Amino acid sequence: MGLINLLTDPKNFKFYNGGQGYTGDGSKPNLKNLPYGNDRIYNGNSKQPYITYSIDNGSAQIKFSGTPFPGSLPNLSPSFNINIPNGLTNLSNWNNDFILRGGTRAVTDSAIDVARLTKWFTSSTSPNGLFFVAKQQLLSRTAVRTQTSDILNGGIYNPLGTLAQAGVNFGGGHLNKQGLNPFQDTGTSATNNQNLYMVKVQPGQIANSNRLYALYKANIDNKPSDKLDGFIYYSGQNQSPIMSYSGGPGSVLGIGRTNIKYSLTSQTFLSLKPKDNTYLNSSVDSSVFLFSSQNINNQTQAVVGGSGSIASPKVGIDFRQKIRDSLGNFTGPPSPFERSGEKSGQLSISPDYTTKNIENRVNLGDPGQRQDKDYSNYSQGVRYRNIEVNAGLGEPTLGSFAPGLDKINSSPIYRSEGVTGDDNIKNDLCKFRIAIIDNDAPNFKTFMHFRAFLGPINDSYTAEWNPVQYLGRGEKFYNYNGFTRQMSLSWTVAAQSKEELIPMYRKLNYLASSLTPDYSSTGYMRGNLAQLTIGGYIYEQPGIITGLTYDIGDDTPWEIGINPIGGSDGSVKELPHIIRVTGFNFIPIHTFRPSIQDITFNNNASTNNDTSDDTGFATKYKTQRYIALSNGTKFNNYDYMTPTYEVTGYTP
Repeated sequence: MGLINLLTDPKNFKFYNGGQGYTGDGSKPNLKNLPYGNDRIYNGNSKQPYITYSIDNGSAQIKFSGTPFPGSLPNLSPSFNINIPNGLTNLSNWNNDFILRGGTRAVTDSAIDVARLTKWFTSSTSPNGLFFVAKQQLLSRTAVRTQTSDILNGGIYNPLGTLAQAGVNFGGGHLNKQGLNPFQDTGTSATNNQNLYMVKVQPGQIANSNRLYALYKANIDNKPSDKLDGFIYYSGQNQSPIMSYSGGPGSVLGIGRTNIKYSLTSQTFLSLKPKDNTYLNSSVDSSVFLFSSQNINNQTQAVVGGSGSIASPKVGIDFRQKIRDSLGNFTGPPSPFERSGEKSGQLSISPDYTTKNIENRVNLGDPGQRQDKDYSNYSQGVRYRNIEVNAGLGEPTLGSFAPGLDKINSSPIYRSEGVTGDDNIKNDLCKFRIAIIDNDAPNFKTFMHFRAFLGPINDSYTAEWNPVQYLGRGEKFYNYNGFTRQMSLSWTVAAQSKEELIPMYRKLNYLASSLTPDYSSTGYMRGNLAQLTIGGYIYEQPGIITGLTYDIGDDTPWEIGINPIGGSDGSVKELPHIIRVTGFNFIPIHTFRPSIQDITFNNNASTNNDTSDDTGFATKYKTQRYIALSNGTKFNNYDYMTPTYEVTGYTP
């Protein structure tokens, strides 16, 4: 309505300041002097905006403690002065990003921010600033408590920190939001700042000041601990909490306590009692079982050499078994693979890595391990030292030559009706071998074993459907026309020692030759069938190899074939140590008629052997096993299934 009156009857349009009419030339009232205020109900005054700008016919002259300066700086407050050096030009000319983000004006912008925030925090007409401060204190009170917390878990909020931060924004400064002193050092040099976790919690602190120590003692003594850094620790028994502190997320607006309860669904160290003080340092309470690098090192030294000294630099003692035994007796179901009756359940049962580490278990070799090996003559290869000692010399004698560090790489090509039983040749983390079937005597095969440094494996199944479209019908119909399967894989062959190089290339050569023809005694050309094994996924699967590629990268080292005196070494040739086999394409020939797998289910409602209405869980899988799930033993995972299906509330 006011706009309509202004357009239709401007002389009678009344302004709130004085009720004068609009004359059209700005003289009545003076539009450049309209005052702020009276902007609240019942003529209330919010005293906002906090920062105002003076204008004088569009170009005001603002005097500072220097030369009069043209521009549009705000009138901050009667007692707030900004000193502008002599000689600066209009603000619009020096607001680029020069030296500082925002240019030279960044300094004055920060000063304006400080002034605005100061008025907001101290306003007598609006409580928003005070409410903000109170909210920050409340948020800090309900924060998670740490060992560095004070009466407010997240630290006291000081609004001076916000003002100070606004004042240093132009220079990229970063001050502390929480805490009484926003300028307190929080860097790595702040060694005396007890508000920092890295200062409060030290590796060498006494046991009584450690939270885990207090928690364990409360469990052992079965009573609440003394308050430590605002925390009270309990035994965690009978549904009681294990830790409690004032405020925090469990409180209501900071009133009350946060209680951390003991989990009843998992076994933790709280349920374990120490059996002995095998690992304990004498400076710590002897009833507490502490894990530390120092204690473990002491235990390892004592077990290996006795009296705290290491007698031999061989493979370190597997101290995890000692830890399990010391933690106590595990009351869970027995396992046939456990090496002793006392288990804590805190560490997984594992092989003894002094004898069953990967190098020993799969005959991988360890080229970096020098103990019991002699590398002095490269042309002769690595030799193992035997345990006999030369009379009077006290030095081990040199034994027989090693057949290469990696026994699988060193293994020769062999012909047999089945795979060898020698684990030195075939044992790997994943079984990987290729056999070429003899065309004249199919029961015999020529085997090649490669270390399973496998790359991507692709197993592609394709169904062929021929479209048929009938006259007068818009959609297509489909007739099933067949099925194809093709695999592709890649792997890396790498020699870790000289003795592996020639056997490795002999196998690669024979593998490549299997793609060439084989001629019968009467001169007929024949292809070669292969048999592929990759773990339990593909096991002795017949098929044909349609292609492969040997990639020699520019990152592989080469054998240069010289002896120790610089002459030629006839036992090897100049060959790359690493070859990547790529593009290995294999088409399986299944030993069963390919079809959808025939499965027997456990609910047969018919009595005439009709299986069309069978329901329930699968109990028997027939021969259509495209994924083998076999390792050649009787434990085929199609025939030997999980004993029962105990799924609560689930009915198929």
